[in-house]
Amino acid sequence: MTVGFRGTVAVCAMALIVSTLAGCSDGKGAGEPASGKDGADTTQAEKPPVPVTVKFAMSGSLITAEDFDTFVKVPVSKKYPHITVERIDFSQKGTTLTELVAAREIPDLYMNGALDLSQYAELGLEYSIEELIKTNKFDTARINPEILNTIKSTTGRKDLIGLPFYNQAFALFYNKDLFDKMASPYPKDNMTWEEIRDLAVKFRRDDGGVSYYGLYPDNIFRGAYQLSLPWVDVQTNKSMLQSPGWKELYELWYSLYNVPGFPPKGTDNLGLFTKGSLAMIASSATRARSMRTVPGLNWDIVTYPQNKKAPGYGARVDPNFLLIPNGAKQKEAAFKVISVMLSDEVQLDMSRHLWMSVLTSQPIHNEFGKTYPELASKNMVAFTKPKMAGIQTFGGVAAHTFANNAFDEIVYSGKDINTAMREADEKLNKALEELKQKTK
Repeated sequence: MTVGFRGTVAVCAMALIVSTLAGCSDGKGAGEPASGKDGADTTQAEKPPVPVTVKFAMSGSLITAEDFDTFVKVPVSKKYPHITVERIDFSQKGTTLTELVAAREIPDLYMNGALDLSQYAELGLEYSIEELIKTNKFDTARINPEILNTIKSTTGRKDLIGLPFYNQAFALFYNKDLFDKMASPYPKDNMTWEEIRDLAVKFRRDDGGVSYYGLYPDNIFRGAYQLSLPWVDVQTNKSMLQSPGWKELYELWYSLYNVPGFPPKGTDNLGLFTKGSLAMIASSATRARSMRTVPGLNWDIVTYPQNKKAPGYGARVDPNFLLIPNGAKQKEAAFKVISVMLSDEVQLDMSRHLWMSVLTSQPIHNEFGKTYPELASKNMVAFTKPKMAGIQTFGGVAAHTFANNAFDEIVYSGKDINTAMREADEKLNKALEELKQKTK
């Protein structure tokens, strides 16, 4: 293209004004074009990203420091060298969520389960990440929709305030040596709670100074999740803890505890299992990691016991969520951390280490537990066989605590079921009303 005299003078003048070029020529000979379109030099070194620290608050019980490095810190540093992820254990005194907010040290990322999001909401930390999902072009279709929608059903919101990191799959662990000792057949896949209870009754005895027990089914809220029992009526915002479904569940769960002779309140049931004095325990897949290292423990698993009211269903969807709090200083960087944690590479590595992936990818699920060859002989497929139950809204409060406390009073204090349920219902309604007044 031919440049006229006036055009040439204008270009030279501009170059001198901004002092970015030595002159009109780039030092090449006459007639030799400069680099770039139309002879213009558009080459410009990109500025390196500004280093940023993402403060990530979580409980040490949700992910260990070692796993945090493996599945969060290291992969993030590889993908985004300018991002440093700092782990904060909010289970420690001085760094609880309430204390962090009071000190105006709101974390950039927060991880917790559906059960424990009520405090997060009460502190005004809920923040929609819909825009971050859009601007980062993150494909939520890669995530199991049932798991993804749990965050909406838990919070009662139509938008997403977080994304799931991993799901906890459940099964029934049993001690094979103890079954052999009692000359009892092993449990099988697809058994009901009643069938498991019939097995458990055979184990309750005292022998040689050792007390033997049959079953630890976990807290009653697990049974509620399996049935997707409503905790709160979303239309009236009133407790549902006195509904017929809850009455049936309390009676069933009481029968599981009263087999007869249940370990005293506060007993370390996992310890009883690993020492060989508890026959069966309902627990999550992550438990298999610790059990595989217990010397001499001869165990296996079967599918999570079914409730006759919900045939084919195991335990509930039980994810831990990644949330970016309202008031976080590094929202964009925090979402980049989330995107790495939910990448195929990280989720595959987690699956191999017995963390249940939240993605739909079957090849990732096929690798579940493959890091540990000693688990090859275990019935690991039991974790993924049953359908997953959904979860109901808690109305923004810790509704499960009222149900659990009522059940403890029934089992350990001898309180009548109807009385305990009525009192739990009253307490939940009071909590719901108090939250309503706070948010007016």
